[in-house]
Amino acid sequence: MAYASEMSDLLQLTEEALRDPSLSDDPGTYVYLLAALLGFEDVEVWGEQLDGLNDDEYEVPCPACSAENFIAFGEYGFFSTTDSMYMNETAAKKIPLQPADSSALEGLAQRLHSRALADNQPDVAGKLTYLFGRAQCAECDAVFSVADAVATHWDG
Repeated sequence: MAYASEMSDLLQLTEEALRDPSLSDDPGTYVYLLAALLGFEDVEVWGEQLDGLNDDEYEVPCPACSAENFIAFGEYGFFSTTDSMYMNETAAKKIPLQPADSSALEGLAQRLHSRALADNQPDVAGKLTYLFGRAQCAECDAVFSVADAVATHWDG
């Protein structure tokens, strides 16, 4: 692999930065570093899309009806809606998200969640349960995996 030594150095530096105790007050930078780590590890999708955690939302099409759903998890609550102006306290249909049970997470989801907890990032760990949980389409009521919808949209 070209640049293997440089990539190894970048991985090591990013690992060190993620363990920096001063990041406990800076979840945004932590998420960017975690996304960078995944990028250096060549992890498809999440090296590019993990930063949606910092935006408190993902916009994804419903796999059943293709309606654009805003998956919100943060300041405005934890829900799916088709209303792009949901933050204005409109009467939009908001359906509560179904977070994943942290003890049932597997693979990358489990790794990221455990890492966030070990790195003193409980808010990031909490958001990951919504990212790897399920949402219900506000248009057709189909229930779908948020992470799968993000990955499919990214591949699109």
